[in-house]
Order: sequence, then C-alpha cells, then structure tokens
Amino acid sequence: MGNGFMVICRLFKFDGVLDGYDRSGWFGTMDLLRGTMLKVIKYSLLPVIYSGMFGCQSDSASDIDGMVSELTEKAVLDQVFIEGGTFEMGDFGATQNGQWLPYFPPTAEIDKAHTVHLSNYSLSAYETTWQDFDTFNLIHDGPIMIRGGGEEYAREPYVQNVEDEYHNSKPARVTWREAKDYCLWLADKTGIAFDLPTSAQWEFAARNRGSKDWLYPTHDGKIAPDSDERNGKGCSFWTGRCFVGTDLPPNPLGLYDMAGNATEWVNDWYSETYYQESDGAKDPQGPLDGTEKVIRSLRLGSLSFSFSLTSYPETLSDGSLGLAGFRCAVQSTEPISSFASAP
Repeated sequence: MGNGFMVICRLFKFDGVLDGYDRSGWFGTMDLLRGTMLKVIKYSLLPVIYSGMFGCQSDSASDIDGMVSELTEKAVLDQVFIEGGTFEMGDFGATQNGQWLPYFPPTAEIDKAHTVHLSNYSLSAYETTWQDFDTFNLIHDGPIMIRGGGEEYAREPYVQNVEDEYHNSKPARVTWREAKDYCLWLADKTGIAFDLPTSAQWEFAARNRGSKDWLYPTHDGKIAPDSDERNGKGCSFWTGRCFVGTDLPPNPLGLYDMAGNATEWVNDWYSETYYQESDGAKDPQGPLDGTEKVIRSLRLGSLSFSFSLTSYPETLSDGSLGLAGFRCAVQSTEPISSFASAP
C-alpha cells in the first residue's frame, strides 16, 4: 500500500434468487408482456479487494468484458425502430367541446405548434435503469452515489430493496452530461450511432408518430391513473417511481414509461423562442447553444401534455435539481437489425 496508492477491484457473482424479474447472465430481458412477476438472479458484491497499484486479480478484466458485452447487447435489443414522418410539434390546440384540455390555456409562445419532418430512427423501449447505470459506473470506476438536498453519499450498487428509489429496476436519475456520456459510450462500444434522442424525436414517439389524438404520452393518449392504482407494481410510495416497464402498457410503438416514472433528458438546448423559429425544420436539433437542456414528460398524475417540456442545467448544480432519467436513441435511418451484432 506504499505511498497511499490503492486500486479497488470490484467483482460480482450470482449467489441466489429474489422476487423480481427474470434475468439471464448479467442482464436479460424483462418478461413484461403480461406484467408477470418472475424471479431475479441476485447480484452480490464480493469482498472489495484492496491492493497496491498493480495488485488487481487477474480475472477482473474478463469480468469487466462480460459486463460490457451484456450491457451493450441489452441496449441493442431494447431499441425500437420508428419510421419518420411529418407532424405538428408543440401545442397543437387540442380541444373538447370547444374547451381547452384539461385545466389551463395553451402556452402559445413557448410551445408554439410548428411543422417538423423527421427521418427514421430508433428509440429504446425502456428508460435506463439503475442496474444499467451502476454497471456503467463500475466499468469506468465511477462513483455510486445517493444525491439529494445538496448532498452526495456513497452507496452500494445493485440495490434490491423494492422501496428504494435506487432499486436495480427503477429508472436512473442522472445529469444530462452523465446521460449523454452513457449513450455515446454505447456508440463507441458497438459502432452503432447511439445518442440521446432529440426533443422532436421524443415527442413524435410519445404521441404515437405525432398523432393529435395523443394528448398525453401514455399507452392510449389519455390521462394516466393516479398513484393509488399503481400499488403492487414495484412502485415507491415516497418517490412515485416504479420498476421500469411495469407501470402501464407500452404505447402502440412498443415504448414504456413515456409518461410517469422519471422525466427524461433529450439532446436539445432549451430556448423559449426556438419553436417560433423552426417551422418546417427537417430533423431539428434544437438551438445551437444555451444554458439548460430540455427535459420531456412529467410524473404520472401531473397535467403534463405530450408536448410539455421543461429544462435543467446540463451538470448538477445543487445535488438534487438537475437530475432526470433518460433512454438512448440510435441516430440511423436503418433498423438496428441491419447492423452487426454488438460485441
């Protein structure tokens, strides 16, 4: 341990079974078609091995390779191909019996309806989970943290307590920069154009390819049920967050949790005037610069429309504000199945 230098090798293995989801290998595919609760193979943290600068065990590299392979394969399999099209993005003036829905008038300036033309792309069916993001951090020897109230605390990875907002299967809430780095890392490892979705791509998908019948970004375009109807689905009463992909059925495109669970980062800078300046845009990327990044969706039970947006700084400013969930997109007009499999 000379000179105070120390390397920590974190190794993991299976050591049991807990109630939860069926996972094979390090990860696996949730069986969510019927909301069936299956079994989860539990991760356990082996004793942390402290050593000198060159003292890690020889098999740790193969363990990391396995984690990378499983995480990238999962990311590829979760992608849903979305055919592009033309739609009215923003506040398209939905009414019922001449009344604006549901409780307040349209925000005509910030959310101004404007025509957008989108190319094909792909979007993850699921929000990124804490299990995914913990693994990403472990691969990069990054911090595994609890954040809130302006404070940060170390925690163990792969949380199993279903009431804990950091549970494996709940949506990771991170900064925009962390979300961006995660998606770009997937791109680097797979050779596939992973990135955050643009705001236009997110809204087009949330509204079932831009349908004006999709006032809310739910599975049927209607207001989501309140939290009382969500008991027994791995939801935390205190945080309102549930296991990813279990709260409501997917929308017609096969996307889960476009409403509810975590709010979601997109690639765009935020500007109050951008919608007024981008009518007729082809694959809009948002403003060239800014001070905050766009966040889409709000929690279930809110009055968030399918076109609602807000913004946070791209990096953490006070330990709680500035955290949101995310899902990665693939910025290619070809289905992901046309690419070689991830390594």
